[in-house]
Amino acid sequence: MQVLYWRGLSTRMGADKAQLKLADQSLLAHSVALLDTLPLAKTFVSGHYEGYFSIPDVHPNLGPIGGLHACVKALYNEYDALFIIPVDMPLLDSKQCKILLNAFKKLPQGVFFNGPTFPLILPLNSTLQQYLSEVLVSSEKKQRSLYGLLEALKIQSVNYKEQAYFHFYNSNTPNEFQTCIELYKKLKIAND
Repeated sequence: MQVLYWRGLSTRMGADKAQLKLADQSLLAHSVALLDTLPLAKTFVSGHYEGYFSIPDVHPNLGPIGGLHACVKALYNEYDALFIIPVDMPLLDSKQCKILLNAFKKLPQGVFFNGPTFPLILPLNSTLQQYLSEVLVSSEKKQRSLYGLLEALKIQSVNYKEQAYFHFYNSNTPNEFQTCIELYKKLKIAND
């Protein structure tokens, strides 16, 4: 299995989320460090970032489906699956990732956590490749949604304990990112 870090357009944040700092480290470096703790082959970055194995979008400005299409196209013949995490989920840790990896062994059609959608594991197969090719030519933006992909490909959701749901907290805005920083500090103190 190959690893993929996911990034978005950062429009609500007003700055590139991958470059935001958390504990003197960019969110991108933080995400890659997390992925490097897992038993996976290699980390790729959707988009273009110096110093990382990057996969630029073939069809820019088409959102997550456009980035996913580029990654599937680039990695299809070399890897069997994609493990996808977003850069703006800085409280995610290896425990949640390992739970999803174990679930994928039983549910090889693909898995995600019920609720947050990411992290997400997708098998690199012809069904995924064909689906992406078809929705990219669709004139309706609605058809290019991640939720549509999950439903069409029958990707399975995995339940997670509600008391630990904060690990999936997403930071799309400056206020949400500030909340993540505060939670991160509390977690660090509790774990030290």
